[in-house]
Parts: sequence; structure tokens; C-alpha cells
Amino acid sequence: MTDENEIKIKTLKALLAADLSEVEWTKSEFSGGSPNDCLEVTQVEGLGWVLRHSILKEHLIPLTDSEYVAYIKGVDARQPGLTPDI
Repeated sequence: MTDENEIKIKTLKALLAADLSEVEWTKSEFSGGSPNDCLEVTQVEGLGWVLRHSILKEHLIPLTDSEYVAYIKGVDARQPGLTPDI
């Protein structure tokens, strides 16, 4: 495993180990009327981002800053496979 991968794994594990009990989670303004109809995201300063579902809140997806930015850019560009055909 390369040093870069080891650093990324440490960052992702640190994101999952972070105390998220007091963080503010943000969801899309386009998520609809249901409070349980979306993904939520929070930024952990100095580490990256964590995504979770609004119902299955214990299932967390850690992302480094560069991973999160790449994903958002793909969605913004309507990359096939990332967005529905709308």
C-alpha cells in the first residue's frame, strides 16, 4: 500500500471515529416535504465530509475533501450514473 493510500485510510477512519453528536447536518433544499427523504452532509474541519441517510443515520460515508469535491462536480455536470435522467 502506498503512503498516499495509508494517509487516506487514516483520514477516512478519523472521520468515522469523529464525535458527530453535536454537528450540524445539512440536507438539500430540494429533498421534498418529507424530513426523511434525503442524504445529509456535515463537514469535519481539517478532515473532510461525512454523508448519512436521513433515516439510517448510523450508516456513515466518509469522504476526503477531494473526493467530496469530485463527486459534487460529477453531479453538477450530470455525469451519467451519478444522476437520474431529469
